[in-house]
Amino acid sequence: MLTLFRRFAGRFALTLSLVVLEAAGWTLFPLVIGRAIDSVLADSRQGLYELAGLGIAAMAIAIVRRLVDSRAYARIYARLGEELVDRQTESTSTRTARLGMLREMVEFFENSLPDLVTSVIRLAGTVLILSALNRPVFLGCLTVAAATVVLYALTGNLTTRYNEGLNDEHEREVDAVESGDPARVGRHLRDMMRWNIKLSDLEAANFGIVWVLMVGLLVFSVAEAAERTVEYGMVLAVVMYVFEFAESVTLLPFYYQQWLRLREISGRLTAVTAAA
Repeated sequence: MLTLFRRFAGRFALTLSLVVLEAAGWTLFPLVIGRAIDSVLADSRQGLYELAGLGIAAMAIAIVRRLVDSRAYARIYARLGEELVDRQTESTSTRTARLGMLREMVEFFENSLPDLVTSVIRLAGTVLILSALNRPVFLGCLTVAAATVVLYALTGNLTTRYNEGLNDEHEREVDAVESGDPARVGRHLRDMMRWNIKLSDLEAANFGIVWVLMVGLLVFSVAEAAERTVEYGMVLAVVMYVFEFAESVTLLPFYYQQWLRLREISGRLTAVTAAA
């Protein structure tokens, strides 16, 4: 995957710069909404103007970023696809499966990577702002984040092993279909579903544990914000930031699992991305 970044560094730099600007804008929304509420309660419209300006700027950046992304990643996929198909050493089944894996990797960069970067920036911004608004809530967020990191670090090797088994089956798919043997196709499909079920069960277990931690954090945060914060707008801002934190922390493990899968795929495509 690092080879892809180095090879198409200019395109990645442009798209990721726009992602960072967009994420920074969205991160400021709860704070600006809270300021707007307190501004209206104080008979001022300044906060409303700030909210409107932020909304227009964030949306403009989001539109430009999506226009740039679709064109940049379409070119990357076409270039790498040509190089992959041009290689004649593997079987048709393997090359067909790896073309699908390549599409999955490029789609990750186009669709999931911006969301991943946005989640990381919003998570960092949320924690930073909460450290200024409410210290106990800030410490609670750090505790939950640390527990989540430990949980997914412990299950990372298992996720990689399951993805390796699934990708092995993908590479056998065309050969199984071309054989015309219903029993062979049935075995292949059952093996694929077996790996999918293992991945799904692991994801469900991890998500359930993290969500229990998040519910506890939300309950604690609402009580703590209502007790310690005087301004109504800032109480709302604290609660909204905790919701953002919960969303980011529950999404990041999903992206981590995707990254583990793509890292395994990348090993199969290394010769392709290193060519040219």
